[in-house]
This record gives sequence, structure tokens and C-alpha cells, in this order.
Amino acid sequence: MSEMKFKQVAKQVEDVCSESLRILSSSTDSEIDVFARDFEIFIHEYQQKAQLTIAFVGQYNAGKSTLIKALTGDTSVRISAEICTDRITEYLWKEVILIDTPGIYAGRTDHDQITLEQISKSDLLIFVVPNELFNPQGGDFFKRVANEMQRVGQMLLVVNKMSRERGKPEDLLKSLLEVVEPHHPNDFHTCFIDADSYFNTQCEKDEDEKEFLLEEANFDAFLTSLHKLIDKNKFYARLLTPLNRALDILERSYNILSTDNKSARDFLELLHRKMLLIKTSQIRFRNCYIAEFNNLEHGILMIGEGVASKVDGRHSEKDINLTIKKAEKEIESTTKQTIEKIQLGLEEELSKLQIQLEQLLQSRLGRSLVEEVQVSSTGKKQVDYEEVEKTPEIPSFLRKSPETVRAIGNFASAVSRDLVYNVGKFFGVKFRPWGAVNGAKFIRGLGPIIGGVGLILEIFLNAKQEQDEAEYEQKLREARSDLRQSFRQLASEIRSEYEENIKSEIISGFYESELQDVERQRDELRNDEGSKIEIVNRIKHIIQKIKKQIVTIENNA
Repeated sequence: MSEMKFKQVAKQVEDVCSESLRILSSSTDSEIDVFARDFEIFIHEYQQKAQLTIAFVGQYNAGKSTLIKALTGDTSVRISAEICTDRITEYLWKEVILIDTPGIYAGRTDHDQITLEQISKSDLLIFVVPNELFNPQGGDFFKRVANEMQRVGQMLLVVNKMSRERGKPEDLLKSLLEVVEPHHPNDFHTCFIDADSYFNTQCEKDEDEKEFLLEEANFDAFLTSLHKLIDKNKFYARLLTPLNRALDILERSYNILSTDNKSARDFLELLHRKMLLIKTSQIRFRNCYIAEFNNLEHGILMIGEGVASKVDGRHSEKDINLTIKKAEKEIESTTKQTIEKIQLGLEEELSKLQIQLEQLLQSRLGRSLVEEVQVSSTGKKQVDYEEVEKTPEIPSFLRKSPETVRAIGNFASAVSRDLVYNVGKFFGVKFRPWGAVNGAKFIRGLGPIIGGVGLILEIFLNAKQEQDEAEYEQKLREARSDLRQSFRQLASEIRSEYEENIKSEIISGFYESELQDVERQRDELRNDEGSKIEIVNRIKHIIQKIKKQIVTIENNA
């Protein structure tokens, strides 16, 4: 990004932050008024800071404070096996401000909120976990920060306390993948260290022991990852942080203004989590089929390379044609295997999504909503949706929308048996392996090239002078190039056709359809009061605008 373009984007960020503040300030709600003042103060203070801010985030007792102490050498950093960080603390390191945050999910919800607030205010994040890796709550928190808060590009993942680990870092990668998917640990510059060992080297006098501790600490890997993160984000983070903070405040304001009661807000949150699960599943499946199509495309190119290698002056036209017939069968087999792998990948993904949706419905939040429409409200074992509007005990937001109640009952049914059956049917119809008809057409297209090769070979065998041989060698090279181009074009056409079918039938037909359905359910829950609906719509619009702007900036980083 050029300096002129950077200034242009910086002006756009400034404008959208000013617009966000104007929208928040126009609300008469007391909670929103507090948010507006907090955001105004944040913007003012952030503009005064020249340094990048890096927040250390993670589970209780993961070693965040030890890592900061090892990095800075600051003896004032408190380290203890007990909860010793209960507030935000800043430390200066080089030209960067390091921020220690309270550990998450240590039984203190106030600590969790403090940390979430700081995440949205910080330029970069270092997420620290112990060698035991993520506990369930920590894993959910990481996913929320990475996916919901869109912080993948500004995060460093540190696995600390590796001196306690018997296995190797490679052994931990599989467990990490289960949490960080659909991303990869490399996307977070992941490193495996022991901060305590590095800290101990600073007072160790025995050189052999010091060398052992340094090797165990692997601190250079952490410093390398940290510098990569800083270098990658040192300019763009100054654009993204105000947007991340605005997004956090706007979404909290949106939830407050768009509903009248806690039950409705809880259901909005449940739908939001459902949407994230579906989006994550969509990304995982996309990664799956793109990887398989990459392999398919490469495989076809290699098959084409095998054909081209026969055009060497030593093989006859008959040899080349036999190789092409063999290539035809190889391509048919390769496409069939690719289709089978993608179908299996999709079926596994849908099964996983179904389990995750059921688990979400069985979560504390999901169960509390289900209980509101069951026996205590209706006196029946199941909800009679026809009587919902007549049942005064049911919360008002549910009485207004019987479809919402029905949605709770059908919450985890997105992945039906019919859908799984239709997936198999879809692949059988839309993804027939590249076979006889296409093969004949492709071979006909190669006819002029092969015919030309035959003529070249005949002349080549009769060539008497070196000059003639050089000329015919050049023609053979050109023929090989034409063959490679034909196979390259074929690979692209096969991939394009298959991808188009997947996008049309699976991405749009299932994933996008489900996301639209969730969005429709969310809209049903929102009030239609005049003044309130106006500000809600304005907030919704600017949230979408900010999310697009974040993606645009990250893509240019």
C-alpha cells in the first residue's frame, strides 16, 4: 500500500469512527450514553499514543506475567501461583507497550470483561496457554477473539511451560488444530517456549546450565515470531484498532437497543453463536475442497508433463498417442478420487456441524431458553406452537413470534437426514468423473499438435546438418509447450466447473441459505418502535461497513 493510499484509508477509518460516535451519541439510552463517552475517550487517548500496544491474554496461570517479566527484565512484575493480575498493567518494552491482563475463566466474570475490553483496545494480542493447551472455556474464548472479533492477523499464539511437557511440539499440533480451525497454527505465528527457563538464565552463573536453560526456553523462537507480528502490523494496526474498538461497542449497543428483555437478548446471542458455527463450518469445507482441487489441478499438470516428456525425438507418434490414452484414464481416475474425497469431507463436516449445534442447544444458555417454553410455562411436556400466543406466562418476545419458539425446537436440525442423502445424490449428478466423452473431445483438440509432432519427427530423423537439428529441436520444445498448455487449460476447466457446482448447490444452497434463515430469525426478535428502530438500523449498517473495512485492510496487509 502506497503512502498516499495509506493516508486515504486512514481518513476513511477516522470518518467511520466519527460516524459511529455520532450514532451512539444520538441514543437516549443511558447505557449507550456510557458507551459513547467511553469510545470518545478511547479515540482521544489512542490518538495521543505513538507506540503499538500488545495485550497478553490467556488462561489463568498460563504464565503471561512470567513471559512479560522475562521479556522486559522488569522485577516489578508480580508472579505467583495464585491469581495475581486483577487489573490492567502496562510495561514499556523498546517502543512497544505490553499490557498484562487478568486470566480468563478463573471464576471471576469481572476479570473476563476487563480482558475483553482490553482486547478491543489493543493493537496486537499474545494469547498464552500452558503445555496442557486450551481448556474448553479457553478454547471458546480463543475462537471468539479470532473469529468473532476478527483478530486472526493480529495474534501470536504462545504455548508456554514446555519444560513440563514430555512430548515434542509436533505432538501438540493436532490438539491445537482442533481449537484454531478453520485456521492453522502458522496463521498465529505459534511458538513453543518456557518463559520461566529463560527468566532463570538471567541469574544463572554456570555456563553449561545457562546453555541448557536457553535451549529449553526456546525464547529466540518467541522473539522471532513477535518481531514478525510487529513488522507485519506496525502500520495497519493503527488503522485496525479503532475499528475493532468501534465494532465491539457497536455490537454491544446493538444487542441492548434491538430487544426489550434479557430472554430476547439471550436468544439473539444463541443465534449469533449458531451463525458463527455455520460460518466456521463453511470455511472448513471451503478449505477442504480448495485443497482437493489444488491437488487435482497439480495431478493433471503432472499427467500432462508425462505426455509432453514423450515429445523428445526418440518416441514415435504412436508412442505419444498411447501415452495420451493412458493419460485420459489417469485423469478420469484422479477426478473420481477427488470427488469422493470432497463428498466424504462434506459429509464429515455436516456431521460435525450437527453435533456442534446440538451441543450449543444443550449449553447453559440454550437450556435456559428451552426451559422458558416447556413445562413451567405451558403445563405440557412439549410446546403447543398453536397456543403460544394465548399463553401469558411465556415471555413477551416469544408470544410475539411463534416462529421463534419453533426455531428453538428446530435449532439443531439444520443438518437433516434428507440433506445428507441429497449430498450423495448431488455428487452423483453434478460431479461425474471426467470420462469418455470429455476424453474424446480433449484428444481431438490435441490432434493438430500430435500431427505436427509426427511431421517434425519424420523431418528430424532425416536431418543431416546441426542447424537443421537445432531448428527441429526448437519445434519439439514448442510442441511440448503447447501440450502443457492444453493440459493446464483442461485442469482449469475441470476445476472451474466443479467449483461452480459446489458454490451454487452447497455454499449458496445450504450454507448461505442457513445463514439467511438465522438472520431472518434475528430480525423477527427486534422491535419496530420508530425512533429505536432507526438507530438500530444505523448501527447495523455501520457494523457491516466496519467489518468490510477490516477485511479490506487485512487483505492489503
